[in-house]
Parts: sequence; structure tokens; C-alpha cells
Amino acid sequence: MRRELEVAVELAQRAGSEILRAFGTSFPVDFKPGDEGPVTEADRRADQLIRDGLSAAFPDDAILSEETPDDLSRLGAERLWLVDPLDGTRQFVEAVPEFAVMIGLAIRGRPVLGVIHVPPERRTLFGAEGHGVEVLDLQGWRPLATLPEGIPSERGPVVTLSRSHAGSRTREVARRLGASRIVASGSVGRKVVLVLTGEADVYVTLGRRSRHWDACAPDALMRLAGGAFSDIRGRAVSYNTEATTNRSGMLAARRGLFERTVDAIAALGPEAPVQSG
Repeated sequence: MRRELEVAVELAQRAGSEILRAFGTSFPVDFKPGDEGPVTEADRRADQLIRDGLSAAFPDDAILSEETPDDLSRLGAERLWLVDPLDGTRQFVEAVPEFAVMIGLAIRGRPVLGVIHVPPERRTLFGAEGHGVEVLDLQGWRPLATLPEGIPSERGPVVTLSRSHAGSRTREVARRLGASRIVASGSVGRKVVLVLTGEADVYVTLGRRSRHWDACAPDALMRLAGGAFSDIRGRAVSYNTEATTNRSGMLAARRGLFERTVDAIAALGPEAPVQSG
């Protein structure tokens, strides 16, 4: 798994460099069909770079990427790379430095490798089974310490939520957990990095629109670091299925907060149906 990790880290960082060349400049923005959000040339360039690199290094592996149509030929493949070439495009467009490049590898549907690169911070977290999790940032390289299970007794948990999509129900979860602070951020990847590095304790989204490429790399890294990742009901995600939408949200937490958060979400009860008209 060392070669896979080296290739994925290099590609994520090269894609991040391409993205940074456009960050803060003026560029056209397109919108995907079905209100799926903005997309830019930076997304497409990063996508092409990563897919070309993975295909050259691992020609027998399947790839599922946000910016490439899914023809379902990946189904049945033992090894699947899941790529979000620019996670947090909305923040990128708005010149908010909260976006990431994410590359994950699932084998028989199980996440085994993850890379999250945050270009504006020059920070990369990466890991694979058998290698643990490592950090490369402006302070250099170091192994990531295993996540502690609990939090200091003198404070409540720090909860990180979406900058653009956290609704009242999500904030109610934070209140029920007794959150001492809420940190709003763009990019799923960046929010999970905050949990991995101890800058937050829990990340939760009740949203139903994220996809498997948003989840695979964070899932792998949280598990490797001694944390937990699941949908909001506490169920593991399987990554090479026909449907790729996380219909039951996402949850990343320290082990000691994981079940508390699942219980807090369950206590909200079912969401009221959306009324038409």
C-alpha cells in the first residue's frame, strides 16, 4: 500500500497547486444540472490530472470521480479510487480558503487509504492500512497521534459544521451535545481534518446530497487514526455500490463522542416532510 499512498499524495498535491493558480482570480463558473452546485475549470483540470495519474499507475483499478460521468463500469471491480478533485468549490469560487483535494481507495467496498490535501494551508493528511496517518504541513512531516477517546472534562465538544448547509436541526445536535464552540467551515475534507488534528471533536451533517467521493478518504483516515466515521445512524458506508449518494448524512467523531452524537441525532426524531407549493 506504500506505492498507492505515494502516488495519491503526489497527485493530490499537484492538483492543489493547479487549483491555487486560479484561486482569487476571475474565472467563469458553470452550474451542474439538477442544482448540484458550481463547477469551474480548476475542478476539471484537477480531475483530469488525478485520473490520468491513477490510470497510469494502476491501470487495472476503477475510478469514481465527481467531475467524470459514472458509467457504472466500476461495479464489480475489487479496487475503486474515489476522487473529489476540488471539495468545496463554492468556497473556492467565493475566494474563501476552505477547500480540499480528496483521494480515497476502497477495496471490496471498504475504505483502506485516504488523502486529504488542503491547498491554502499547505497541509496534507494521508494514511493507509499498515501505515497509520501522517501529516505534511509548513512545520514538516510527522505521524499523527492517535485520537483520544474523550474530551477535557472542563469543556464541551467543539463541533464543526458546514459553512453553507448547516440548518437548525444540525445546530440542535450541537446544542444537545453541549458544544462549547461551533466551527463553521467549507469542504467536508477540511472539516474532517479539523477533527483529525484535534481542532474539533465532531463533524456532522444531516444533509442528503453528499456523495461517496466526499466520504471515502475521510472515512479511511478517521478509522486509521482511532476515530469513527459513519452515516448519522452509525452505519458504515460501502463504497462500490450503484447508488453513490450519502442519503443518511455523515458523521466523523472521536470514539468517545460517536455514540453520543448518534443518540443526539436520533432524539431529534424524523424530519418533517417538505411541503410543496
